[in-house]
Amino acid sequence: MAGFVYIMSNPSFADGRIKIGKSDRDPEEFRKSELNTTGVPEPFKVEYSVYVKNHHELEKEIHQHFDTQRPNKNREFFTCSISEAIEGIRK
Repeated sequence: MAGFVYIMSNPSFADGRIKIGKSDRDPEEFRKSELNTTGVPEPFKVEYSVYVKNHHELEKEIHQHFDTQRPNKNREFFTCSISEAIEGIRK
């Protein structure tokens, strides 16, 4: 199934943690506002997104690739740089 894989940052994450996720809809229009909840002091910023044939598979591969940089294995947050994440997605 086609969809988006995206990278988001949040200025309230002092350690530079980023979110790598997937969405059936454009994250710039939908996911960003969905994540803007009372639990996060600053809004998320979409740093990169790409529309791909199988976003479920690509997200899974990226999460596995950066698994050692994933502080909580139950969440989609990673301590890699945005450029590293973009490079991983493009491969």
